[in-house]
Amino acid sequence: MNIRQTNWNIAKNKCFDITIIGGGINGAAIYKKLSQQGYKVFLVDKGDFSCGTSQASAMMIWGGLLYLKNLDFLSVYNLSKDRDDLIESYGNQIISRYFRYIPNSEWGRNKYFVYLALQFYWLLGKCKRRRPSFQQKFEELSFINKHNGKDSLIYQEGFLKQSDSRFVLDWIVKHQTEESLAINYCSILNATYNNKDKLWSLDLKDNFARGECTIKSKMVLNCAGVWTDEVNKQFRIQSPYKHVFSKGVFIGFERPVSHRIPLIFEMGKNGDTLTFIPWGPVSLWGPTETMEKSIKNGYTVKPDDIDFLLKHASRNLNTSLSNSKIISLRCGLRPLAVKKTFEADCYPLDLSRNHRIVEDLDLPWISIYGGKISGCLSLAHNVAKKISKKVSPSLKGSSPVVNQFPVYTSFPGLQEQVPTVDWCVANEFCCTLEDYLRRRTNIAQWVSREGLGAQAENIEYLRGVSSCLPIFEEKNHEMYLNEYKNLVQRQFDTLVDGVNRLT
Repeated sequence: MNIRQTNWNIAKNKCFDITIIGGGINGAAIYKKLSQQGYKVFLVDKGDFSCGTSQASAMMIWGGLLYLKNLDFLSVYNLSKDRDDLIESYGNQIISRYFRYIPNSEWGRNKYFVYLALQFYWLLGKCKRRRPSFQQKFEELSFINKHNGKDSLIYQEGFLKQSDSRFVLDWIVKHQTEESLAINYCSILNATYNNKDKLWSLDLKDNFARGECTIKSKMVLNCAGVWTDEVNKQFRIQSPYKHVFSKGVFIGFERPVSHRIPLIFEMGKNGDTLTFIPWGPVSLWGPTETMEKSIKNGYTVKPDDIDFLLKHASRNLNTSLSNSKIISLRCGLRPLAVKKTFEADCYPLDLSRNHRIVEDLDLPWISIYGGKISGCLSLAHNVAKKISKKVSPSLKGSSPVVNQFPVYTSFPGLQEQVPTVDWCVANEFCCTLEDYLRRRTNIAQWVSREGLGAQAENIEYLRGVSSCLPIFEEKNHEMYLNEYKNLVQRQFDTLVDGVNRLT
């Protein structure tokens, strides 16, 4: 029996202190914090853990450098503190890494102005990272266009060692006990609050095994990310805030050998920048900043997104690189918290990324708006403080967590080994081929065509991987593979094939 089946059986008819809806970075950070404080916590996600915004970030743990242009010094100070707390507390998952800012001699900011801004940024961060400095000779000159100039400025931020999905997943998986549980692919059908016993009654549906059960909970936290408003609407919860959405798309090229640290390029418009980030065997170029009105459109890469990124790649990178084949796509939707009356049309970077914690006036229900990876610790701390005033932990302390070490294997075309699918199914809630290739490992982002291979050479290997996935009533192993092939055709091939043929 795998961990998901075990948790479902334990959760039936159980009473929890807190139920968290949403297994992205906000939900995972709060889940971890409350579990450590002795709360009985149940984390539920209608999809896979980290399948939304939290799987498509730049993997930067930053201090809010771009907010300096809006003179939002308090946000920069707080985010810098959050960044340094994360690096200090989770050094096994986050590293301090140099970033290289490339001033542009034709349309960019004055390099000495940038230098002073970086010095101020360093001071706001209490001088905990290496002091920013100029650097003229660097390896990346071999693949950037000459108009970017020979000067660069280097400074330090945090960076996730593996991936954003793995970072979120680890926080959830490593805090599983019989008192604190998580389940993915599980929907809440109904939520009813009983004033007499002061408990929520939550009817759950297993979206894979088709089972149903009911749990009780003293409080509910809505951490559904971009779906926060939808969840509140479903259960008739009112809020003074709402989300507006900004889409961010990255494209991945094969990483140049000399690309060792992230590069920051000026766009020359809206004070924005684009990044070129080395990540395993690929280099990510992006992201876009596009306001979107619907969640569906926000998770769909469009030809215009790719055209925009390739246009700016050709302005900043040499021809052989900007015209190389696209290996992967990343598309995320940033939920930005605004007042419910907000109607303005503005550039996304003009809106704050700060989180908002909203308590319902009548019911024990808290909604989380906004937020980002860099601020997840302070968010979890602030939420825990609010909860402690209304709900006491049922346990004296957290149960000891037994660390289990993955079994690794190789994948065609990758030098780095990856956890086996058997391990991920048994211990990490892996249910589908996309779960394994996209979130339990980086295969779908590092191997061409989402892991299928440029000429579909990995099909038989993936058929073997599919044979290890759990079978449910309406699923079989061949269906997993066919669903994934259709997903790749729809979300990657139709967008990228024409571009790659031209190159």
